[in-house]
Amino acid sequence: MKDESQAIGSYISRVPEARRERALALHGLILSLFPQAEVSMELRMPSYRLGRNTLGWASTRGTLAVYTNSGERIAGFRAKHPEVKGALGCLRFRDSQRLPLADLAQVVRNALAPGRPLRARELARGRR
Repeated sequence: MKDESQAIGSYISRVPEARRERALALHGLILSLFPQAEVSMELRMPSYRLGRNTLGWASTRGTLAVYTNSGERIAGFRAKHPEVKGALGCLRFRDSQRLPLADLAQVVRNALAPGRPLRARELARGRR
């Protein structure tokens, strides 16, 4: 665990300064909500696992991207923040966009500990 935390610290230190503070805030938010999550550098990005549920984020070309592997888990966020682009299960925050941590907290909860209604909707759509 310590090696993984050091690897994530090293990753964050290489994030461009324009998004480093937001990367630290996101990492801190995830750990504050789920301190028991397994932390790793899976797929060469900070990743968090709780049972079968995962969440990851990466500093990409001009964005901070959050990956949940499920469109259902970010649907509420997308409805509230249509200006945030992404793909199925992914949110991409441009450097010029604010990072709404209060709303992202629900994305983190949905990703790592989805409630029964969310899991039921995913199962109805054929996910796991």
